[in-house]
Parts: sequence; structure tokens; C-alpha cells
Amino acid sequence: MKKKILWWYYKVLGKLAHSYINKHNPEVIGINGSVGKTSCRMIVYQTLQQFLPHKRIYTSPKNFNGELGLSLSIFQIEEREPNVLYFITTLCKLTRKRFFWSKPYDIILLEYGIDRPGEMDFLLTIAKPHIGIFTAIDAVHSEQFGNPAEIAREEVKMLKNTLEIWFLNANDGYALQLKEHLEIDYLTYQTEGYDIIADINFKDEKFFLSDFKGGLGVQFHLRIKEKKYSISTNILGKANYGYIWLWLAVAGILDYKYARAEGRTETPLLKSGSHEELKLKYELQPGRLSVFHGIENSVIIDSTYNASPLSVRTIINTAHNIKMQLFPQRKIWLVLWDMRELGDLTEREHRMIALYVSQVADRVILVGQYMTDYLADELEKVWYDKKNIEKFYNANIAGKYIQKTLKEAWDEYLIVCKWSQNTIFLEEAIKHFLLNPEDQKALTRQSDWRMHKKLKFFW
Repeated sequence: MKKKILWWYYKVLGKLAHSYINKHNPEVIGINGSVGKTSCRMIVYQTLQQFLPHKRIYTSPKNFNGELGLSLSIFQIEEREPNVLYFITTLCKLTRKRFFWSKPYDIILLEYGIDRPGEMDFLLTIAKPHIGIFTAIDAVHSEQFGNPAEIAREEVKMLKNTLEIWFLNANDGYALQLKEHLEIDYLTYQTEGYDIIADINFKDEKFFLSDFKGGLGVQFHLRIKEKKYSISTNILGKANYGYIWLWLAVAGILDYKYARAEGRTETPLLKSGSHEELKLKYELQPGRLSVFHGIENSVIIDSTYNASPLSVRTIINTAHNIKMQLFPQRKIWLVLWDMRELGDLTEREHRMIALYVSQVADRVILVGQYMTDYLADELEKVWYDKKNIEKFYNANIAGKYIQKTLKEAWDEYLIVCKWSQNTIFLEEAIKHFLLNPEDQKALTRQSDWRMHKKLKFFW
């Protein structure tokens, strides 16, 4: 009965949101894929704000995406609570906005997040995007879908329902298979390395110490067809470089559309053959490649929002590149917790990252049943020294161990933290070895509701 009531509630909100979109007719940009959606969305949002300052642009500051979250995002509702009073007041608020509010934004960025079969069909009844962006498919959510191929079949529904143009990740095998089945224009971008075949690509990644918050920045060269850029930014990770140039392209397309509608002849973002230098500073999302100063002169890379096999491999590669360019004398510690929602692929995926870990990490701190059972066992099989493997089942205990070990050590370390979110809360471990206590506010999942839940979990 409870599920039926919730489903009815979601459908009512969805119909209100659909009517709201039809009434105000904003440009809808949709992002989907099983990894990287929120990072992509927030980078795009901040980039569009910089390059289209005359337009009102909105995206939810929260990770609102699924059956409830998409409708809340459209109505700019930024808080939600799991209780009956909230549901009633939200329904009243959305009804009032639907009938009495004027147009709130010119462009809205929506995240089409799914975690079960059939969910995309419902999201598309709410809003079909004008511009679509496909990030990548990974094994996350295989527990609900069975395997990545089934996830791809669900995700592709958004591509087929996008109205104008699609951006496809040239480094994702599933995306490349979709090209021949699309009936609208598309461009390809890359998220791993220089690929001349992609319409949008980058090369020459160079890290530097900077005045950006966190102390690290990166420079790289970016090409959008014939137009070239030299980019300096505080966003780390090759996938994020892809999202930056992706959104420069989106900004150019939107500027062209608005120029035609307004009778302008100048569209500077689409001029070809030029080379520009851009310094782009972003407000970093908590737990997504944030950099902090740790105790004993350590450097912490915090990627604690979530984890999938692809994102774990990516951050290991990023950490290695940072070490080689900036901190060649430092040793790397990898702090890893279980990757969740992998279903039948759980053991295989945890074992498959062993080679990546063994080639980069000087010490591995593993927390959780899957990491301590599968990854630890596989590391020993590839001759990784088991004296450098530490196993824990509690984040606080792991954090205290790292704090104690750093204080006793002579070397300086680069500490990389990565884990899934469901009932794990390993971000709490970082608090034990942060240098500046005020940085705790920049960790993920620090709301009052989350902290209350964590207290019950740990105690």
C-alpha cells in the first residue's frame, strides 16, 4: 500500500512538472549515464553561467534526479525530508507554482538518474531534453539491472527521445554502438586521452600548485573541432576536462540559437580557427576529487561521494599522474571501501582493480567486507606485499589508524580516499587526519539529517 501511494504521489508531481515545462518552454539539457552525471551537470551549469551571463540558468544544487528528484528540480525545490508533512506541503507548493509563477529560468539542467528498469520511461513523461549528454556506462546498479548491457538499454531511451542534439562519450564502448541508431545530430567528446577522432578532445595535462582552494590546479589544451583553447582550472580528473569542453560546445550551440532568435549576427563562441586562453574556476562538489591539506604535511584527495569500478580506476590514474608531476618523493596510500550495487559482478569487479592498485599504491587501507575479502585476496595473488595491506570494518577506526600512522611516519604521503555511499560514511574517517578542522564542512554528506544518521550508524 505504501509503495502504491508513493507511486501515485510521484505521478501527480510528474504531471505538474510536465505541465510547468510546457507552459514556460525553457531549454532543457539532460544528462544521463551510470557514472559522472552530477559532476558533469555542475561543471556544465557553472560554465554556462560564465559564458551566457545574460540568461537565467538553473540546476538543483542537490543530487536530485529520479522519480521524485526530477520534479523537485524543475520546481526549484532544494530540500526534501522523508515524512508525510513534507509530502503534503510540497504538493501544495508545486501546485501554487504551476499556476501562479512566471517563467523562472531560460535554461534548466536535469539529471536523468535511474536505478531500476522502466524508470527512464517515467522520467521522459516529465520532460524530454533538447540537448542530451551521455556520460558512460559502468557496472554500478547491476544489482537491479543484472549487467551493464541492461543498464545501457534503459539509458538509451533518453537518447532516442532527445529533440535536437546529443553528445556521446567517445571513450565509452556502449555510446559508440549507439551512433548508428540516432536520428538526430550528435558530437563526440573524450574523457580519457587525446583521440583525434572525437569532435571534442584534450591533451597535454599538466598539474601545478596554485592559489586555487586546495592548492592544486591543472592546465591542458582543448579542441572543439577547429577552435582551440588553453585551459587552466581547479577541476581535476580527465573526465572533468571532457565535461568542461563539452559545455563550452553546448554554450556555443545555445548562443547560436539565441542569436538567431534575437536577430544577432555575432556568435563569438562559435568562431573557428582562433586560440584562446581561459582560466576557469569552479565551486567544487563535496567528495568529488577535492584536495585538502592533511596532518604531517600530507595531501588528501577526497573522492568519497560514490564509487564504481570505472571511477576507482580513474582516480587511481589521476593520483598517479599528480604524484609523478608534483610529488615524486611522496608515497601513495589508497583508502578504499566496498563498491556497492554491483550484484553478481561484485566479486569480479573488486578483484579486477587489484592490478591498478598494486602498480600505484605504497600502502592500501581497505574498509568493508568486499574489499577485505576480494581485493585483499587478489592483491596477494599478484604478489603485492601483504604487510602493506590494512583491513578494517569501521570508518572511524580506519581514520584513527591513519592519523596515528601519519604521526609516527618519517615520510610524506598522498592519501587517496574512494568509496561508495550506501551506509558506509567513510568521509568521517577523513576528519581524523584533516589539518584544518574547518575543512570538515567541505566533506560530503554533512547535513544535520545525515549527521544524525551517522551517529546512529557508528554508535
